[in-house]
Amino acid sequence: YQEAAGPRDVCRRLRELSQGWLRPEVRSKEQIMELLVLEQFLSILPEDIQSWVWVRHPESCAQAVALAESFQLGHGDPAGIWEQQVTVRVKVEDMASGDVEDPGVLGVPPSPPSQLESPWEEAA
Repeated sequence: YQEAAGPRDVCRRLRELSQGWLRPEVRSKEQIMELLVLEQFLSILPEDIQSWVWVRHPESCAQAVALAESFQLGHGDPAGIWEQQVTVRVKVEDMASGDVEDPGVLGVPPSPPSQLESPWEEAA
């Protein structure tokens, strides 16, 4: 905010950053919502868990939750984390086969880890 010309400039810049991060022209409302919830979930985790989860670049809330739970249980081994993620994916695929009208609501397609970085850090 201090580097901006004023409140309007800050708002304009945040809008630009949000457009680039959320990409509403290519993502569905459900995918955008998943990104926003993931961002908020990561931001409220205790700092040690947040750092540990963040560097593993979760692509969905389900992955972030599995990673956070693994950290809390003291399982630092990737094999245990993978098992939790595979279990979540199997359940999602089962639902996608016909139980849900719009399978797109079930998750965000894989994306490069850099897209999970907070756009707000650039604005600060």
